[in-house]
Amino acid sequence: MKDESFNKVYEIISRINTYVINPIILLLFGIALLFFFYGLIEYLLKSKTDTSIIKKGTNHILFGIFGMFIMVSVFAILRVIVNSLPIDNISKETINRVLPE
Repeated sequence: MKDESFNKVYEIISRINTYVINPIILLLFGIALLFFFYGLIEYLLKSKTDTSIIKKGTNHILFGIFGMFIMVSVFAILRVIVNSLPIDNISKETINRVLPE
């Protein structure tokens, strides 16, 4: 009975991770990537006309890289948490389909 209830709770956590948290992480990663490319374009193309844009473009690039680093770190931390829970093989197969090694 204890294993069944744990598996049900784990299944709920796994579904929340799969259908809510992972898409949010991917969305934020995409936004950070766009921010990075915007800063890169700003730095390369507009810096010739205005020197203050060089600093602005550099800041956008750095914030984009920082945002991508944070999203990858969050994804890795969630993977460690999910993989450290004692679960049966059926649940592990479900997780490995979502989070490949």
